[in-house]
Amino acid sequence: MLRLLPSDLSIRNKIAFSFSAFLAIVVVSALITYGIVWNVEKKVEQGAVIEDLFNLTLELRRFEKNYFLYEQEKDYLETISYAEKLKEALNRNRSAFYSLASRTSVEKAGEAIGQYVDHMRLLNPLKISTEDWYTQLEEIRNHGKELTDFAEKALNSQKKAIHAMLRVTRQILVVSICAIILLSLSSATLLARRVSQSLKKLETYMGKISQGEIIDIPVRRAEPEIRALFNAFNRMTHELKIRQHQLVQSEKLAAFGTLLAGIAHELNNPLSNISTSAQILAEEMETGDLAFKKNLVGQIDEQADKARDIVKTLLEFSRSKAFGKTVLELGKLIQETIRLIRGEVPTRVEILVDIPENLTIFADKQRIQQVFLNLIKNAVDALDEDGHIWIMARSCDGGETGSKVVEIMVEDDGPGIDRENINHVFDPFFTTKDVGKGSGLGLFIVHDIVEAHGGIIQVNSQVGQGTTFTLWLTEGDDQGDKA
Repeated sequence: MLRLLPSDLSIRNKIAFSFSAFLAIVVVSALITYGIVWNVEKKVEQGAVIEDLFNLTLELRRFEKNYFLYEQEKDYLETISYAEKLKEALNRNRSAFYSLASRTSVEKAGEAIGQYVDHMRLLNPLKISTEDWYTQLEEIRNHGKELTDFAEKALNSQKKAIHAMLRVTRQILVVSICAIILLSLSSATLLARRVSQSLKKLETYMGKISQGEIIDIPVRRAEPEIRALFNAFNRMTHELKIRQHQLVQSEKLAAFGTLLAGIAHELNNPLSNISTSAQILAEEMETGDLAFKKNLVGQIDEQADKARDIVKTLLEFSRSKAFGKTVLELGKLIQETIRLIRGEVPTRVEILVDIPENLTIFADKQRIQQVFLNLIKNAVDALDEDGHIWIMARSCDGGETGSKVVEIMVEDDGPGIDRENINHVFDPFFTTKDVGKGSGLGLFIVHDIVEAHGGIIQVNSQVGQGTTFTLWLTEGDDQGDKA
């Protein structure tokens, strides 16, 4: 029944409708049952009248039989008396008999009683065993039998009517109980299913959020309470997206802060070269060696460009920009990233890069650079000032997608990650570093950025043999202009 209601009707209203339906069924059943019981009561009252008529008829026939057998005056008088009583009872309760038998049969019964009395009155003065006596006797018996048949039929009709009403009452009660049970089960089942389905859907989406996939629940036609719940959930996911963006930016700025020392070191070299070349040029201003002066100016220009590139890379990494993918030269991007983190790399840690020339990816430069920066920095932290880091890439087939992808591996020969922790490395706030040395957000953000690019990232590690992070990103061929 609840299926026929509009799906946007509130759960509260559906419960109210169900309760109203229960109440209506109970009230209608009670009214019908009351009416039937009232009729049964009337039938029982009529039954008493009919039973009296039947008993009077039996007494009449008994005294009639005694009179014919023993020819006693008192039996004759009792027969006349009961006949009069029978006639009076029939006339007094004609309406009751009309409800049980046809008007014609009731009228015939009344005529039969009158004729019975008339024949009985004619019988007494006649001499026994005369022809008229036997004629009257035969008429009396026929009318008596007619009265008896009428009384029996009326009594049987009354009993059948009562039984029929009781049977209808029983059927109504059974149907009402079945209707109430069916409505209760269907209402409870439908409401429970709607609510459980909504909660299950909410649980599914919450599971996706726990895995880092923040998406909205589609709000279709549903009850207002469920729509309000989904809308509240979607507002929460919107807030999570905003907070996640802020988290990524804060993590990036935190990494940016750790890079400043290394950047200062990287800038110090070209600035020192510029200063030295400028001093030499100032000392040689009076000489006539023009080629030497041009060489010094060239060195100053070259070192200035180098410092400019370092500052440009640093600014691009720190600036917040809208997500936008372009074609990037992977080798150049990796070198810029290494330049940013060079100051943080111990002297005994060697970074080896094996990337084919002109290999490109289609990605957002700022965000994908943060991925490589976090992966390289994690590898550096894992090596503990001694070891090797290999960064390799190759173009490969994308499988069912039909497009080319670039497989990028960042590998180290550090202590590795044990099996207990490897399944949690991409979880937010999970870290194996000492307290105060890691927020547990670096790899979570890496996973989030890679998924935002439609890529895949996996980790493989063995204790004592190092760790390898493998990324698959869309290749940049024919995707747009190079950046």
